[in-house]
Amino acid sequence: MAELSDKQLKIGIWWVTHKHQLKKWWVILIAVGDVLLFLYLLFNIMIIVFTWSKFTILPYQISWSAVNFKDYQLTNAPKDLQVLNTKYIPVFGQANKYHLLAELKNPNEKWNVGSLDYHFDFDGQNQGIQNTFLLPQEQRFLIQYNVKSTSAKPDPKFLIDNVGWERIERPTEAPSLKFNIGNIESNLIPLLDDKGVETSSYSTRVTAEVENKSVYNFWQVNFQVVLFRGEEPISVGEIQIEKFLALETRNLAVSWKEAYPVISKIVIQPQVNVYDPNALFKSTPVETTPLSD
Repeated sequence: MAELSDKQLKIGIWWVTHKHQLKKWWVILIAVGDVLLFLYLLFNIMIIVFTWSKFTILPYQISWSAVNFKDYQLTNAPKDLQVLNTKYIPVFGQANKYHLLAELKNPNEKWNVGSLDYHFDFDGQNQGIQNTFLLPQEQRFLIQYNVKSTSAKPDPKFLIDNVGWERIERPTEAPSLKFNIGNIESNLIPLLDDKGVETSSYSTRVTAEVENKSVYNFWQVNFQVVLFRGEEPISVGEIQIEKFLALETRNLAVSWKEAYPVISKIVIQPQVNVYDPNALFKSTPVETTPLSD
């Protein structure tokens, strides 16, 4: 039989003398644990009892949406188009003929008007439904040319028949027009007779430089030119630029047979639907033929 060391003997003596105390403390520890567990369970039962009504309505709260969809739709609905002005311009040299103008604005940032049906009413006569578009936050003139009226004081009205709204989810990423129009000038040009000799009559010519600062190539861009005397428009004209490339600068020129010596303001507005893929094209590199020796 192996002999026990002094250390082992001391441990054995300590265990024998303290065995009852250890057993007592172990029982106390278990009792305290049972009491704590009982108190924990009692606490949770009391919480459930006093909050049971909230638990019973919780499924209804989960199924009920906190979002008022009606208010959401009203808040995010497109604002009405704004008709800023409706005017008429007598056609120079032609009695009882007028050009009709309506200045229209789309105040919405997130809504494009992909299709707009409208018509002018001139002295009670419907001038026929026209169709156009209006980009987000765009403001421009809608023009109808050479409308007849025998009234001494014609009364033009602009009426919207139908608006085809298109939601723009990310306005900052959406395409936009970026035309820089500068060096706008108006000049009186002498008219020539049949023999090419200058006469005492003059025509009016407006010129400008237009830069396409966007990244889009356009098949065709229509530019409306409106001449003002004071705050009143006195004449209108249009010109089309074909195959307007991105970052390209083109010259614009519009002429009138009439002389307008006093022009206070010239408004030039581009008209192209940048949201219409058919209005855009991709430029192709120019093919070159290598020089032969």
